[in-house]
Amino acid sequence: MKISGWEVRVLFILVLGLLGTFAFDGFSPSPWYGLTGLGIGIFAVILQIVFVKIPADEIIYATVGAIIGLIAGILVMLALRMGNLQAPGTGVTPLIMIPFAFSYVFGHVAFTKGKKLGLLQTARENETTATPLLVDLTAIIDGRVADMMLSGLIRGPFILPASIKNRLEDMSDSEDIIERGRARRGLETLERLDEAAGNSGGLEYKDFGKHERERFRILEYLRRENVSLLSSDMDILDIAVKEGNHVINLEEVGPAARPVTLPGEILSIKLVRKGRNPKQAVGFMDDGTMIVVEGAEDMLGNTVEAQAHTTFRSSGGTMVFARLSKDISEIGTDDLQAGSILKN
Repeated sequence: MKISGWEVRVLFILVLGLLGTFAFDGFSPSPWYGLTGLGIGIFAVILQIVFVKIPADEIIYATVGAIIGLIAGILVMLALRMGNLQAPGTGVTPLIMIPFAFSYVFGHVAFTKGKKLGLLQTARENETTATPLLVDLTAIIDGRVADMMLSGLIRGPFILPASIKNRLEDMSDSEDIIERGRARRGLETLERLDEAAGNSGGLEYKDFGKHERERFRILEYLRRENVSLLSSDMDILDIAVKEGNHVINLEEVGPAARPVTLPGEILSIKLVRKGRNPKQAVGFMDDGTMIVVEGAEDMLGNTVEAQAHTTFRSSGGTMVFARLSKDISEIGTDDLQAGSILKN
């Protein structure tokens, strides 16, 4: 039988009450001593609940500071009283408050300043725990999550909705050929994740309910747990971002990973269609970047060498404007000839 935390606490309080009833009066039952034991047990449970919520390093800082302050206070008090804590006929000297005051001050200073000074490092600070990554259906169908994991860009553990397999199987039975293709890609992604996730934190399927309620339960899970979300569903991504959750938008991964074309670079590009302006021709790089080559309209269908001179990047993609390399060389030759004429 599994015992919860509160059951243990209640049992602990009852045991203290029972011990108080029998132990304080020579094993003669006394309800007042039993109530005292119950009170001590309740006070101990309250302290346990409060202290368990405080990070371990903060407890260590405060405790060490309080002990140092107590020792310093005792030394100061002994120096003032020369070790005599009892003033003749007057009871305990007021100087006894000095150690407690020092203990409070030193404990507070260590609690608030200890981390900034780097006086202590706990295992919690040294330990790096990977944040679980929740991958939804849209990311599985997209398929890039497996490539990103194998390349080391992301690491698990991975959490997947338990309904993904059933939904992909339903999609594979669809009469729509596009839907069947999406399902096939999603199932292949699941297989790749299953094979490789063991080296990247593991893979866990979690039940978020039926499809109608799944999105709401995923958002509730993100609010409750320290989990990142990988998706291309803009509706759930927008809500998750507004609520302060860490998300990875697959629509932003592609543009962020594309190589940057700098002005002056030489590009080998096949021209496939005319540009918007006269004498322009357009080609595309392997990553989808559009290259607009000026003065190349007559060379459609050919692969040319062009030099980039302007690059525009936007959410929709990257556009590069370039000139034919031979035009650049001709311009350079003319400039050299004009310079030599002027020099002569």
